[in-house]
Amino acid sequence: MKEKNYELLVNKLKNLEKFESGVIGAAIVNRNGLLIASRIPLDIDDRKFGAMTAALLNGMESAMETFSEKKIRHITVEMSDYQILAMSINKEYFLTSLIELECNFGLILVELEEFIKKIEPIVRE
Repeated sequence: MKEKNYELLVNKLKNLEKFESGVIGAAIVNRNGLLIASRIPLDIDDRKFGAMTAALLNGMESAMETFSEKKIRHITVEMSDYQILAMSINKEYFLTSLIELECNFGLILVELEEFIKKIEPIVRE
């Protein structure tokens, strides 16, 4: 990925945190679990976070083949302190977000779908 695109993605992730109440952090990860860009809180190892969510998403996609589903729109995991939301950007990349438990999840989901539409051309380059 070009350095210019990396910086653009990091800035977009920063803006996402500023304007979306309930989003604690987010990362763009490739399907192999490699971190492309990240704005995850310091107390979380973002490389492990990216690898774990890639394994989760890839595992669920394999499982969904049983149901003849082609594409998963998103996966949500609720933990004691927050939620993890993984959403596909394209065949190579996905967006994973940390979200507060007490939030308007539907609104955040819609906003993240719009965010993905904005960043998809950047990650495609």
